[in-house]
Amino acid sequence: MPRVSIVIPAYNAAAFVREAVDTALAQTHPDIEVIVVDDSSTDETPAILAAYGDRIRVHRQPNTGVGGARNTGVGLATGEWVAFLDADDVWKPRKVAAQLDAVGPGAWVYTNRFNFGERGPLPEVQSDVTLMTDGDVFVPLLVRGNFITVSSVMMRTRLVLELGGFRQQNGGCEDWEFWLRASSRGHEVRYVDEPLVGYRFTATSMSMNHRAMASARRGVVAEALETERGRSLPPSLRRRIWGETWRTNGWDAARSGARWDALTHYARAAAAWPLDSEIYKGAVRVCLNV
Repeated sequence: MPRVSIVIPAYNAAAFVREAVDTALAQTHPDIEVIVVDDSSTDETPAILAAYGDRIRVHRQPNTGVGGARNTGVGLATGEWVAFLDADDVWKPRKVAAQLDAVGPGAWVYTNRFNFGERGPLPEVQSDVTLMTDGDVFVPLLVRGNFITVSSVMMRTRLVLELGGFRQQNGGCEDWEFWLRASSRGHEVRYVDEPLVGYRFTATSMSMNHRAMASARRGVVAEALETERGRSLPPSLRRRIWGETWRTNGWDAARSGARWDALTHYARAAAAWPLDSEIYKGAVRVCLNV
């Protein structure tokens, strides 16, 4: 029965961290450890974590950002597997057990998710709007964007260390960059088609900052396309990837009410990949303010 180390990065997470920790401790898998990395919180987070006593392991460190905090947690892990849980997300009790059943000899696995909080037009179950896939996901991750939720991922600890962990300066896309790095090196992923993770949307979520996310997406895509595997992709596929990236930026800006930014992104999407009708539909919706 393998041990699973659950790594929770926390920074000023007093509003939600208790719920995250409770769902980690409620896992049906019998051998877990919960590691919370307090990234120099200045709110009530330390007091909330202290109340758990020896039920969890708390490590406080100078602020490094969420990627650095995850890496610290991995370094402290004693489990064969490490599972990532953001401090504002939640798990269902079967999450870890279901992933261990599904992964077999593989090195990493993720699940479907349910959305809650200030999710706007997004459906409750993410797979209703996003096509999930498994196996070799390098190209799907570039074409479709990041469909792998970080709080749904469980990975062999040795693989996280082998890959060098998360980058600390990817502006909200450090997880996407990490999945691309793993898949570019031939590590295939398994998928559990069950919404075992709850992804919370709040007004202050990084995913709600459309300009920061647009910049981060461009950087991740550019870097991936410059890898050995990225350079081997056909020119038409590279153009399509850029078209999809700009279209996603347009949708994100439109969702935030930034109509001019949205139209600018849609125009760049059309220039890169004019065959995508969704680009023009999105631009029309922005113009009609619907």
